[in-house]
Amino acid sequence: MLYTKFENKTIIKGTLEAVDPLHIGSSEKSSLNPIEVDNSVLKDSLGNPVIPGSSIKGVVRSEFEAVMKSVSGNNSDIRVCDIHDKSEKKCVDDKSDSDIKEKHKNGELSNEQAAQKYYDACCDVCKLFGGRFFAGKLHFKDCYYSGEGVCKYEKRDGVGIDRRTGAAKKGVKYDYEIIPKGTTFDFELIAENLDEDQEKYLDFIIRILEGDGICEGDYISVGGMTTRGLGRIKLKDISKKSISKDDLKERLYAFMENPNASEEV
Repeated sequence: MLYTKFENKTIIKGTLEAVDPLHIGSSEKSSLNPIEVDNSVLKDSLGNPVIPGSSIKGVVRSEFEAVMKSVSGNNSDIRVCDIHDKSEKKCVDDKSDSDIKEKHKNGELSNEQAAQKYYDACCDVCKLFGGRFFAGKLHFKDCYYSGEGVCKYEKRDGVGIDRRTGAAKKGVKYDYEIIPKGTTFDFELIAENLDEDQEKYLDFIIRILEGDGICEGDYISVGGMTTRGLGRIKLKDISKKSISKDDLKERLYAFMENPNASEEV
């Protein structure tokens, strides 16, 4: 299902809660401020923490991809590629890419037909999250702090370990900032032009975010230092709104009849 026309849209909203303390690292550091932590967290203009949508999308895709690979097996209905592994065959190999481009150049394929060829060749994960030739159908928005007042951060110390003695190495000490456990963020996910199977995949992805994907309590982790007890998050207080092309027609006709009427989108 391409993007040439509107078919449907689903908007998922909720609250993202830190099950563990979080460290979403920032590259900003003032070397002139001796009391500033070595590794600070990413903040907005008000000084509150932010979880980038790209961070959530990345870990969700990785988790979903692993599940899809494990259940695909000899089932030809499910196809999964590895976009980072050059040794594996991609959704669209170089020969197929060249053939489609050549046919398009010669006029054998229209723009839409060529796009459909690429889309059909994509695996199920790339169709949903995006790949070499198509943008993803799932749009993860940045998650902004939703707690009261300004977020109160915590600081932890870390030390480097001497590989010979197993003890703390002299002069290798650092500190890092963390977002406290229980901190909440506004969550929004927008899905566009999903087919029937992709709608089911979306429901499973929401379960992954809830911590009930592979098993109950299996929360995904974002940010850094996830092997040190940080990073787990969970989605709660979920609302789901779906809009079909028929709904869009009704809204358009209603607007044409009464352009001044106000209605919640």
